[in-house]
Amino acid sequence: MTGYCFSCGTYVPDPYGDNPVPDFAIRSKEEGAEEVADINRYMNTALPSRRLKEETLKYFGVRVAVSEQDGETPIAVYFPYGKGVLTGYKFRDLEDKRKMWCIGEFKNADMFGWGRATRSGQRTLYITEGEFDAMALYQILKDGNKHTDYADDNPAVVSVKSGASSAAKDIQAALPEIRKHFENVVLVFDMDQPGREAAEQVSRVFPEAKVANLPCKDANECLIEGASKACKTAVLFRSTRPKNTRLVYGSSLRDAAMVPPTMGLSWPWEGLTRLTRGIRREETYYFGAGVKMGKSELVNTIAEHLITEHKKRVFLIKPEETMSKSYKMLVGKAAGRIFHDPYIPFDQQAWDQAEPQIGDNAIFCDAYQFIDWEQLREDIRYAVVQDGVEDVMIDPITCLTNQITVSEANEKLTAITAEISAMAKDHKFTAYLFCHLKAPDRASDPHERGGKVLSTQFAGSRAMMRSCNYMIGMRGNKDPELPLEERNMRYLEMLEDREFGASGVIPLYWDSNTGLFNEARV
Repeated sequence: MTGYCFSCGTYVPDPYGDNPVPDFAIRSKEEGAEEVADINRYMNTALPSRRLKEETLKYFGVRVAVSEQDGETPIAVYFPYGKGVLTGYKFRDLEDKRKMWCIGEFKNADMFGWGRATRSGQRTLYITEGEFDAMALYQILKDGNKHTDYADDNPAVVSVKSGASSAAKDIQAALPEIRKHFENVVLVFDMDQPGREAAEQVSRVFPEAKVANLPCKDANECLIEGASKACKTAVLFRSTRPKNTRLVYGSSLRDAAMVPPTMGLSWPWEGLTRLTRGIRREETYYFGAGVKMGKSELVNTIAEHLITEHKKRVFLIKPEETMSKSYKMLVGKAAGRIFHDPYIPFDQQAWDQAEPQIGDNAIFCDAYQFIDWEQLREDIRYAVVQDGVEDVMIDPITCLTNQITVSEANEKLTAITAEISAMAKDHKFTAYLFCHLKAPDRASDPHERGGKVLSTQFAGSRAMMRSCNYMIGMRGNKDPELPLEERNMRYLEMLEDREFGASGVIPLYWDSNTGLFNEARV
């Protein structure tokens, strides 16, 4: 059994140590539903210790358990959660803050107060770090509107589900709906270190959001300490967007700069690992190949290697290939078998042994032929933040510019590649971009007949040279008059290396029996 603190984000591998682990009764869904129904009969009463009014708790549907001794003193609260309908409650003990658990279905629930926020008709959404803070901020803003034209308005206030540590994941998951319903978002997190770090993490996935600087530790403390007016001013008029750049002095980088360099993750081919010093996070790799020269096989080989060798999850954006075929090809790479050719008998045993290795470690983007970059950008952020993806592959990058002119496409690719590179650094993932090469000039051999691959033949080549860490070309010769062994040879050529200035060629041989690109010894 392990433990995790949602407030500070601390993971505890063995919370009980040498002490015996208590027996926990696991409730069935039916038992959970019955308990939720029982809680629905509890009162909505004021919480004097938090200075929260009865009408505030009624608005949010928060239930309160009272002392059996006097029938009045609140001893516990139940925060409602659901997705369209109520599915569960989060229990919070008022006497012992360490006691907190969930009742009913909670995993896929919306943020606390979400349904009421979307029905409020407000243009601005305020997001707090906890349920008490959400109710306190709502009450502060509501009371501040008394005797004004906005007295009947209900502020749109929600809370993330599990404190600072879940903020980025919760908000990332809700981003499409947030953008659908609201024009502005203000983060009203705690003023402690976890709260500030959470605001910084959320700003990376939602850079449009503003951040409020409260006069007290949190919104509820502002209410308790009589700082409601200052809190309202901070939230409504003084919230700001964090700056994307900061001044960093050299001495603060000393310790990080003194760390000895290490090799990154291996590629499927030793030669490429040697040239690049391995795959590293925050870097972008750009591969180019002629038409039908094996680019997709290259993508699948790299993805399978990351999944099976390094136990990584990979996000694949492959609009030119059906998702089922892509999955079949990945499993084929893991099995060393060809599963997509009807002339080759389907090896069920090999499939059954290899398929579980891929499973949910391969995540696909459900799109075909054309992908909107604005939507894909959010998909990438979601996969990285929510699903823990560290490797993102787009094949081909030109699918993002299919429906615009050549001049517009180059301009857009410049912006997209710069943004992908920045995202890779911000979110610490590795980006792999693939493209078809532009045809060489008429005086040169075509790529499918062994023609040279040049950096200038890559789509958006100038932009890529600036934004990518590496540009790697694939060349070969499919002349039918050549022997099969020579036709199946491909060569990965390092064209641009921004990190080490390396150059070299890695010979690969495509084995028609296994479907694998193996490094050739020449």
